[in-house]
Amino acid sequence: MKNKVSSVQISMLFALVLSSMYLGLGDIILLDISKNDAIISMIIGLILGFIPLFMYVKINNCYPNLNIFNKNKKLFGKKIGQVLNFLFVTLCFFMIIISYRSLITFINSKYLTETPYYVIGILILITSIILSANKTQTLLRVSQIMFVIVSVLIIFIEIFLFKYIEIDNILPLFKTSINDILYGAIYYASLTSITSFFFLSIYKNKASDNNFNKNMIIFYVLATISLTIVMFYIISCFGYKLASIFEYPEYVILKKIIVSNSEFHIENILSFRWIFYIISLANISIYGIKKYLEETSLSNKKQIIVVALICMLALFLSKNIFLNDPNSIIIFKKYYLFIVAVPIFIILTVTFIKTLFVKKNQN
Repeated sequence: MKNKVSSVQISMLFALVLSSMYLGLGDIILLDISKNDAIISMIIGLILGFIPLFMYVKINNCYPNLNIFNKNKKLFGKKIGQVLNFLFVTLCFFMIIISYRSLITFINSKYLTETPYYVIGILILITSIILSANKTQTLLRVSQIMFVIVSVLIIFIEIFLFKYIEIDNILPLFKTSINDILYGAIYYASLTSITSFFFLSIYKNKASDNNFNKNMIIFYVLATISLTIVMFYIISCFGYKLASIFEYPEYVILKKIIVSNSEFHIENILSFRWIFYIISLANISIYGIKKYLEETSLSNKKQIIVVALICMLALFLSKNIFLNDPNSIIIFKKYYLFIVAVPIFIILTVTFIKTLFVKKNQN
């Protein structure tokens, strides 16, 4: 039990991670694709999301004592396994770039407006390295604390925004074409449940209880419903046309919350939950790379050095790939499905089929 962790803690981290691509990315894209029917797309996307989540659960059940790196070698052989492991690490690296870009841009625009990009980035990078140098238990305890804080903030926000709901802003529904609604649903699923892929670096038997799969599914449903409620508030308070012109519509809607007559900007505190989301995405991605390095002959000290170098490279690329392009969200929308979501889904599908084949032989 020494190195065991709680499946609830892992599921809490999962809930934070699957919410990470929403702020300033998924919300704007969904409003652009599905317009007034973005909520319908998200409900359908929640259901579609069970497909990759189910594949994740099945893969995790196969050889539960192995993480994805050893599991790939056992399922596909050493050579193909190493190729799949490299692809896994490459996708982790890409997600670090995305998370750094999203996090630094948000902090720079809402909190530290005069602070250089790399100064904020270095502070985040140091945090990432410190967490990666610690054991899994430390990462999950930090995530548990963040999840509790996020839950309290969400309840507070929903209570205070309820009075601003205008149902007329949502109606009529189904004015968008079926193709756009379905495309929005697929996009939403690719932003949420597809992130379960990165949790394959945490093998099932790492948990100290027998509710791993059950808790992952429960927290998936809770998190995706929570995001759907956020979109409900955005459209019902603003209407999709007005909401779609904001860079961070969730942040703008928080300005409606006033707890006193002072000029205290409470939205800056409430929006901290988005920072926790994106930090969690970076953490699980870095964790995956660290676990990959543990399978090599590198000492723990050298592993940390390599992780630090990878994070530094990701920070550099996060700034220079997008530069200061205000249309970077359009670039992300154009390439995300093909560069990230589709490769992840293909790898999940191939691995899922292989696990079924292995189980069939074992029976």
